[in-house]
Amino acid sequence: MPRFMLRVGGLPFDTAAALATPAGATWADAVIDARLRLRERGARLADALQERVALNLDDQTARRRLINLRRDVFNARAPRGLAAAERLLPAEELAELREWSADRQRHEALLRTGRDVLAEEVAAARRELRRVATETDLRCGIQLSSPSLDQYLDDYLRCGDGPLSKRQRRIERSLLEYLLRTACKTSPFSTLTAITAGELAEADGRTLTASVNGWVKRGSTRLNIAVLARLSELLTVDPQVRRDLPVRATSGLQVHRDQVRYLRKLRGANGDADAAVTLDAVHETLFFLSGGTALADVLTVFGDGTTLRFADAVRRLCAMDAERPQEEAERYLAQLLGLGLLVVPDLHIDIHDADPVGSYSNGLRRLGAGWAHDIADLVEHIGADVGRFADADVRRRRELLARVRESVARTYRLVGRDDTPVLRTLVYEDTTLPGVSVTGDAVAWNRWLTPGLGRLARLLPAFDGNLVRRLVTKGFFRVRYGEGGRCEDFLSFAHQFNEDFYNNFNQRLMRHQRFDGTVVHGYDNWFRQEEIERIDRARAAVAQEMRLRYRSARATGADIELDESFVTGVESLLPRPERLRSVSFFLQLAENGTEDPLVAVNRIYSGLTLLFSRFAHCFDDDLTASLSRSLNDVVPPGAVFAELKGGYDTTNLNLHPVVTPYEVVCPGETSFRPSHEQIPVEDLVVEHDPVTDRLRLRSRRLGVEVIPVYLGFLLPMALPEVQQVLLNFSCTTMVQLDLWEGTGIPEGGSGVLPRVRLGNLVLQRRSWRFGADQVPPAVPGQSDQECYLAWREWQRAAGLPRHVFAGLGGERKPQYVDFDSYACVRLLETAVRRSASAVVLTEMLPGPDHLWLRDGRHRYVTELTVELNGLDGSGTER
Repeated sequence: MPRFMLRVGGLPFDTAAALATPAGATWADAVIDARLRLRERGARLADALQERVALNLDDQTARRRLINLRRDVFNARAPRGLAAAERLLPAEELAELREWSADRQRHEALLRTGRDVLAEEVAAARRELRRVATETDLRCGIQLSSPSLDQYLDDYLRCGDGPLSKRQRRIERSLLEYLLRTACKTSPFSTLTAITAGELAEADGRTLTASVNGWVKRGSTRLNIAVLARLSELLTVDPQVRRDLPVRATSGLQVHRDQVRYLRKLRGANGDADAAVTLDAVHETLFFLSGGTALADVLTVFGDGTTLRFADAVRRLCAMDAERPQEEAERYLAQLLGLGLLVVPDLHIDIHDADPVGSYSNGLRRLGAGWAHDIADLVEHIGADVGRFADADVRRRRELLARVRESVARTYRLVGRDDTPVLRTLVYEDTTLPGVSVTGDAVAWNRWLTPGLGRLARLLPAFDGNLVRRLVTKGFFRVRYGEGGRCEDFLSFAHQFNEDFYNNFNQRLMRHQRFDGTVVHGYDNWFRQEEIERIDRARAAVAQEMRLRYRSARATGADIELDESFVTGVESLLPRPERLRSVSFFLQLAENGTEDPLVAVNRIYSGLTLLFSRFAHCFDDDLTASLSRSLNDVVPPGAVFAELKGGYDTTNLNLHPVVTPYEVVCPGETSFRPSHEQIPVEDLVVEHDPVTDRLRLRSRRLGVEVIPVYLGFLLPMALPEVQQVLLNFSCTTMVQLDLWEGTGIPEGGSGVLPRVRLGNLVLQRRSWRFGADQVPPAVPGQSDQECYLAWREWQRAAGLPRHVFAGLGGERKPQYVDFDSYACVRLLETAVRRSASAVVLTEMLPGPDHLWLRDGRHRYVTELTVELNGLDGSGTER
């Protein structure tokens, strides 16, 4: 794909490097070296003294003196009774013993200097940490990511160079974690990581070229639209407000004899309001409502897509039956609204809207009610304050956040629900670097990157859980409808599939462990599909081949290099490739100045422009047009791409511009696209092609295959049930590329794992694994220099490089560690104490010397997101 995304660390890497304690590291190394010399020399002297003990067995006094002297030397203690033992030792041994004693005294003197050396550098690092928090935009990211830290940070920044309180130490650790995350990792969030869009073109032959005209970030801010969703929920349940709301029957409902069938969407406002990302779960189920006179009258009132004010609908319903009380009719319609048979389309949010807050406010004003104008005024104030947020300084941002919070609370009070909690996260911010333009040389990429990614893509079906989901969907359909079968009612198929099979299968799949030690655990294969058996065999072959190659590489300590024979061998076991593949890669470039650079693969995800979608609003329309063209270039003949919203219109993770020509519209959804671009689910049929053994969706109206495309950032497993089934007709990818799983390496769960390469692609970085009992133990009352010395000695003994990332399992992200920085080591020590997991340390690749993006003085950590599209059935680039 000709466009790529570049993530750039929010602070230069040198910001983290400035917190190192090089003199402390030099001191620790000198102490360790001296200690090693003492131990080595002391061991030789202890052996010699043992011989002297054997020569004085008849003289108990001499023997006792020599034994005590040997113990002192062996344990590196000050030698007692050295003068008294002089007559018992030869001159050469006595001289060596005196030299050893002098070395020991110098070691003790050196040890005593560590406190001052480390204290001076720790104080300097602390001053630098405070300077960065004060003079850079790090604080802006912290304000949004951790309001509690921002609240207490000023107290820490004002404190002097003296001892810190327990709270101040905790604040310092949190601030340091944010600084290291901002300078050493690339997780887009506010000012912590900026993004820019790159392009492949004819260039100067260099892999990547950056034209830098300033490093000032440009912020793009949006209100957390979950605020609007919760407001809509409050409006629909308030009896007075509800009378003014326009309602209509949900789309896609069908009347069957004495029942009404429709897709019921249940949205529970059960997300944690204090979480960084609040997500109210959505479930979609096929629902059957018993018919009757009242329901028949409702369907008549709302026939042909009619939209009415709730109060007008009540009056019409009462007019159809003179004996129907108004209160009863109002309660009945409110119940249908709660059941999802009736919906309020004007309170729905268009996920493609560039200004959802403005559109929501305009929708309220169109209601014409006094309360609606009051709430619209507040919503407009909220939108204006959010818009001002991006260009404000730290103090002003705090004021704006407080105003937004108060405005949200006032809207809740206006509808009589002041007990509703205000969400913690009210503003989302993405930042770009308008002064940085990045170009990749297309010829160079096609030489050193595209072929390797193509070979890697051929291996991915062995690791892709979403492929198994697609296969079982086909297996279920063939059993239910037969070879070459056809289902005219997609909703019925989705309902049967979920109820009879898929819900249970999905739960088991998410808990599935591929291996028990080195024994592969096959996927549940209820329909006895050969394709699933082939995936299991291919995955077992990967583990077996990795074991063989590890044994060959272990003797030399070299990297494990996977080659074409490895790829071909695994690929031959896999099922026939799917017609369309689209895969995204998170990559880091390690420039070496001469050869083709190494490229570390961080993560593999779905393609079809997904990883561009959330950030496209930060750029001009040219990017959106380019994404649309890229999709048009890879759509298979006789098919169209149609976006599905994913069932969620209440999270910023789903906001993005339109890039597909069509949209799948599920029952209950409100589409804002022109009618000719809408593909209602009722228009879809499911059919099996016995020639190609493919299961596909087709549109009756368009007469073409429909390939659903989900461009939100929610995991497929988090989508509502019907949306998940739709997604099984797409080509989404969910890969956890752990080549060591199932190998039994390292034996015993700890040890060193070499780097694994596929050409110049690094698929697994070199790593070291340690059990909880293999790290330096916690010592109560241990001083700073003693703690640092223990960890530094452990690092050297384990053969660890200076720069690593530490993984401690669970949900914690890898933590950057510089063993030349006492602050980093202390963070690692604290994290290890709090975790019961094994410690996994991974090499930093690219390392500091291999960072390609520089501004002359500083180096920046970067990550590329590239997409590989259009792989045909043979696995070659099309």
